[in-house]
Amino acid sequence: MNTAIEECEAHPELLAWLREMSAGFAQWAGETGTPERWDFSPESLDALEDLVRARFADEEDVLAAKGSAFVHGATWYIGEVMRRERPEMTWGYDPTPPTRHAPSAFFDPATRMVVDTPFLGLPGSVDGEWLYPMGALNELYATVDEFDEPVEWHLRQVLGDDDEDADDD
Repeated sequence: MNTAIEECEAHPELLAWLREMSAGFAQWAGETGTPERWDFSPESLDALEDLVRARFADEEDVLAAKGSAFVHGATWYIGEVMRRERPEMTWGYDPTPPTRHAPSAFFDPATRMVVDTPFLGLPGSVDGEWLYPMGALNELYATVDEFDEPVEWHLRQVLGDDDEDADDD
């Protein structure tokens, strides 16, 4: 049975994390060295992408830093940009992973996946349809898709309106 997002919106760990991230945003932004860049615009995701790529060599480095203040802040920031661009989206967290995954703690650095991190979804959405901002950080290092076709992922693609794929006829 699929869990609906409505069942995931009020999880105590999620609510505490959202409060903590919101309250600590100015400090996180200041620690990036460019606090003026973080205005929650789609363009600011380009700046975050540059910062993440400069800080981490690959997906394993990102996952190894999963518990860090920087990765938590970046995850929250990506989600907030998404939510502000699409206000119908809501945050969620499901502590019960899909059946093929072992349970893990919230943002467990030892877990090499993102199902233990907050996600965003539309009303009525279920697991499998949710968007994981932490997953977007990992995707920055993908070079091929599930069909072994070359890909070049950019954070702005989380917004779903990637102009780079538009035809230039």
